[in-house]
Amino acid sequence: MSEYQYYEFQAIDRPLDAAAQRALRQLSSRAAITDRSFVNEYQWGDFRGDPRQLMRKWFDLFIYWANWGTRTVMLRVPRRYLDPKDLEAYAVEDTVDLWKAGDFTLVCFNRPNEEPIDRLSPEESQESADDAPERGASGRQTGLLSRMACRRDGGNH
Repeated sequence: MSEYQYYEFQAIDRPLDAAAQRALRQLSSRAAITDRSFVNEYQWGDFRGDPRQLMRKWFDLFIYWANWGTRTVMLRVPRRYLDPKDLEAYAVEDTVDLWKAGDFTLVCFNRPNEEPIDRLSPEESQESADDAPERGASGRQTGLLSRMACRRDGGNH
């Protein structure tokens, strides 16, 4: 089975300057680099950069996808909207991680290579449902992202 990895970084709040783009080019000669993004695919080998360091320095969004099952989404949010201590209850070792990086909070959602959730036994599925975040009156899940939006908009959700 051949290997496939996809890395995508997006700069949403501010463009990458020429120095940042040159630094990124040092990490990969094949990546598509613009003033707003860094995208690279690997069929062999690994990315030489550290996604967490790149997020700290330049990017607001990171997506990683590997054909063996690992998936990662990382967000960089200004701390005035999202303080890590507000999310400590959501941190799950090797699955949801968060940390401060200057004026930002970084949140990493990771799905490592593991058995898909739809293959859980009925008992395991019920245990997962019992631990799920509460649902509001509309039946929608009231979890991390809705809390982030509520904080950003001053609690109007």
